[in-house]
Amino acid sequence: MTGIGRKIKKLRQLHGFKQVLIAKEIGLSQTAYSKIETGDTTLTVTRAAAIAKAFGMSLTAFLEWEENILK
Repeated sequence: MTGIGRKIKKLRQLHGFKQVLIAKEIGLSQTAYSKIETGDTTLTVTRAAAIAKAFGMSLTAFLEWEENILK
């Protein structure tokens, strides 16, 4: 799993979302979305922006988010 994939998974879990919900929100199948979290596919800026929006975040906030700021 890549760093960005771990970040996406952690944010999804913190929000209590299932993969299928985020996948639907950004127009992907659950399988395609899963590959983003595991790093098996390249995350484009456009897709990152869509994922950030699904979490209610700006792309900048999403990219800068670190788990440890919640501690």
